[in-house]
Amino acid sequence: MDLASFYSQFRDETAENIRIVTEGLMALEGNGLEGEARRERIDAIFRAMHTIKGSARMLGLEEIGKVAHTCEHILAAVRDGQRMLDRFLTDELLKGSDAILELLAATIDGKPSSIDVETLTNRLGRGVPQPAPSAETPVVTLTLVEPAQPPGDEGAPQSTPKSGRERSRQTVRVRVDRLNQLLNLAGELSIGRQIEKEHLQALEELKELLERQQRSLLTLESELRRVRLAPTQRELFDREMNGALNAGERADSIVRTQLERIGQHTTHKAQLIDDLEQEVMAMRLTPVATLYANLPRAVRELARDLGKETSLRLIGETTELDRKVIEALADPMVHLIRNAIDHGIEPAEERERLGKPRQGLIEIAAQAHGGRVLISVHDDGRGMEPQRLRETALRKGLISAEAAAALSDQEALELIFMPGFTTANIITDVSGRGVGMDVVRTNLAEIGGEVQIESQPGAGTTIMLSLPLTLVTTRVLLVESGGQLFGFPASGCQGTVWVRRNQVRTIEGRAVFQHNQALAPLLRLDELLGIANGYPFANATRVPALLIGGARRPMALLIDRMVDEREAVIKPLGPLLEKQRRYSGALQLGDGRLALLLNPMFLTQLGRGTALVAQTPEQSQRRRARLLVVDDSFATRELIRSILSAAGYEVATAVDGLDALDRLRAETYDLVVSDVEMPRVDGFTLTSRIRSELGKTDLPVIIVTSLASEAHRRRGLEVGAQAYIVKSQFNQNNLLETIRQLIGMS
Repeated sequence: MDLASFYSQFRDETAENIRIVTEGLMALEGNGLEGEARRERIDAIFRAMHTIKGSARMLGLEEIGKVAHTCEHILAAVRDGQRMLDRFLTDELLKGSDAILELLAATIDGKPSSIDVETLTNRLGRGVPQPAPSAETPVVTLTLVEPAQPPGDEGAPQSTPKSGRERSRQTVRVRVDRLNQLLNLAGELSIGRQIEKEHLQALEELKELLERQQRSLLTLESELRRVRLAPTQRELFDREMNGALNAGERADSIVRTQLERIGQHTTHKAQLIDDLEQEVMAMRLTPVATLYANLPRAVRELARDLGKETSLRLIGETTELDRKVIEALADPMVHLIRNAIDHGIEPAEERERLGKPRQGLIEIAAQAHGGRVLISVHDDGRGMEPQRLRETALRKGLISAEAAAALSDQEALELIFMPGFTTANIITDVSGRGVGMDVVRTNLAEIGGEVQIESQPGAGTTIMLSLPLTLVTTRVLLVESGGQLFGFPASGCQGTVWVRRNQVRTIEGRAVFQHNQALAPLLRLDELLGIANGYPFANATRVPALLIGGARRPMALLIDRMVDEREAVIKPLGPLLEKQRRYSGALQLGDGRLALLLNPMFLTQLGRGTALVAQTPEQSQRRRARLLVVDDSFATRELIRSILSAAGYEVATAVDGLDALDRLRAETYDLVVSDVEMPRVDGFTLTSRIRSELGKTDLPVIIVTSLASEAHRRRGLEVGAQAYIVKSQFNQNNLLETIRQLIGMS
């Protein structure tokens, strides 16, 4: 019997069971469940792991079954009271769950896996348990809150608990590809509805033409009756005229009847299509609880790594979102949580000095609002100071001094979304690379989402995400620019305006115009797209424009004309165009033509000059950067040297800190990469002596070490290192990107 057909079902089932295990472990650790509630939760975790083991063995997936069996054995001991589910054991069970998912991906999807099952199962759960949390141990507390349905949202998907009858309804698993096919078919029906609408318009025009013809015939008959005609001619004229009038009346009657029937049919069909789209949309909707599922663990591990005490409150877990939207939110939510813990939440001792609870709070809330879902991520940490953000952006060369001075405090907060922006004092594997918030805004823009930020120094920060409820259809503006037709997502447009020639001003060489008490940059869409065709004000005193870029920092794009606004099904562009960012899809028009859908985020970045600029000849002729690699391990030293040499750097090596100091006295280097644990002079001492003894206060130092604790990271910051990379999480791309950020050349 061929078992391959069951693999897909097993994958989905296992992912769901691992979610149950992870959520259960987080709940047991965070909420301190006791008595019957604790027993029920442990039983649920045990059953989920038992199901994985049994199904894996049935399908012949022995490695997965072996790991699941080991985890099940541990859980049985916990259930029977033979072992305590402490922090160590929770870590071990989570490690086993991760291994199951990785083995599953390797077995079914052919993805690489480095798991040695024999070694893992022999060691799993057999280490030394860690002590119970003390005042110095980072703590994570999880709280789930389900709010009532907000007022005014009676038509929105309900986010309140379902009744017992609704909970007991039968369900069936549907493959995602089949559901996507159903979505495509619903989309094709929507396109057909647009075609029928155009047919109705053509019939209306035909009816008007027939009515006009009848009026013309009657006028002609009236005029000809004044003409003297022979009796035979008059008889012929009357006969032909009556025939023409009768045929016209008959044609007009048929057109009216068919127009009414087709109109009724089209209205009924349109209602059926709307109902179908609503049902398909409902099939795609998934509770935001699936997004919440991995967040407690992410908070737990980040808080542990950073030495922070953090509680997590999740609100609105039954609020529903399109499956694709939830999938696209996974990475942005991790970035937001990482920033909140690393940059926002203060260390427990500092919070006590400030009169705050030792344990910081991260609150994530979701609620439906009309056709969109609002998700807020709030922390009660230190907040952000606009002036510091201006200074950071200026120091990193992201904006000019004049631009920094002109920014309002709210505009300064939005600097965190610029590529390469970070306020971290030291680059680590957790943060400081300047890519997190840029990824958040970019990923949201791809699905028609928006992001806003509010922050008060000392009081915390709130990031607000506004997301489309569904991606079945998109509200699109059809515009013409450069003689071509384009689609523009309505969610990415703040409105349309008429720009008059006498409103245009020039400031610092750029065209602007006054809009709502602000000066909005004025650009031509056809120029941004490279299809410019003439001067927009050549034949008109006013030109239509799209407002993009957010209400606080608007930008106006001049277009030729507004064509239409409609619901449209967006088609993907295919693999040949998937890497470009100018267009995010295509829509089919009623007459069969295709219109490309523009990407508002890319146009905003392009218009503000944040797109990458090619190097000048002078820059390209600069010398190669010289780097010094310091490590007492020959293998590690040579590995890093080869990576950096292959990237185009000139690399020298030193066997320990003392050797490195001698080389730094004799030669000039642009950056130092150093281990910590070395004979004679260790990496921390080396960094400190580079600053104090050699006076090289601006020489960047990157520490690459196996020491992963937050205390060691703080030590690296104190002695003056600019980046701290843990060897267990070493990635050559991260190292190269860190070097590029610190010295900007190769």
